[in-house]
Amino acid sequence: MLAQGMKIEVRSPSQKGRVLTADRLVSVSTFTDPRLQAGIDPQRNPTQAAAHWLRRDIVRGVFTPLERLKVEQLTKFYGVGHSPVREAILLLSASGLVVHEHQKGYRVAGISLDDYSDLIDVYWRTYQLALMMAVERADEAWEERVVLALHRSLKISKVMTDAEPEARELWQWAYKNLHQELLAGCGSPLLQTIVGDLGARAERYVNLCADLATDRERDSHAEHRVLVDAIVSGDIGSVNKLLEKFFASGEPMRETIRARLRASASAKGRRARRPALA
Repeated sequence: MLAQGMKIEVRSPSQKGRVLTADRLVSVSTFTDPRLQAGIDPQRNPTQAAAHWLRRDIVRGVFTPLERLKVEQLTKFYGVGHSPVREAILLLSASGLVVHEHQKGYRVAGISLDDYSDLIDVYWRTYQLALMMAVERADEAWEERVVLALHRSLKISKVMTDAEPEARELWQWAYKNLHQELLAGCGSPLLQTIVGDLGARAERYVNLCADLATDRERDSHAEHRVLVDAIVSGDIGSVNKLLEKFFASGEPMRETIRARLRASASAKGRRARRPALA
């Protein structure tokens, strides 16, 4: 979560040394690990770069819920032109991370308990559908890609602390890449896009509201290994059971998110009922 009042320097690689100061977390655009910037070239495709950076920064909490997205500020923040920033915002408006207000422009999507409950329910159902389709349509090439993605993910240490933002982003990158490869076998770009957008929104709730300590001791690497083993064996029944177990393992952390959202809604309710001063 955002550290209140924290001042940091934000330096974008494309800004030729220009430094901006902001009361926010470190932007993903400043990370130096090449794996986190693979395929992102702000010179050749500034729109793709801006969309990637803005998406990840919203998910990570750099831009907070309901924060207004001003084109002029974002062009300076990321060091790209006005048109790429506008196009990036429009692209993200279809993902559920950005919302449009009539005559007011665009804001980061808000958060609420109702939204989170709906999101998790639909995310689980669509993820399960996509993975079952992938196992049913499995071929040797896909299985090899899944095994390779697992191998790469096992080399990345799990990081559950905001004190190491680049290391945490690398862990989330490895986690996401493995699951993207798993779902790629479903053969439906539409379904993959839907699950990917829902997954990004769910990840944002984790970054904004979760007590990460509840997930720190969970052995995600071991869970991934047994799931991939079952997938390669083609045992749909086992895959389904392991997937349900995998999802259930995240329930303690999800409950901390719900508790935080309940507390926030309760606090807002108390403020709304507070009588005005005479």
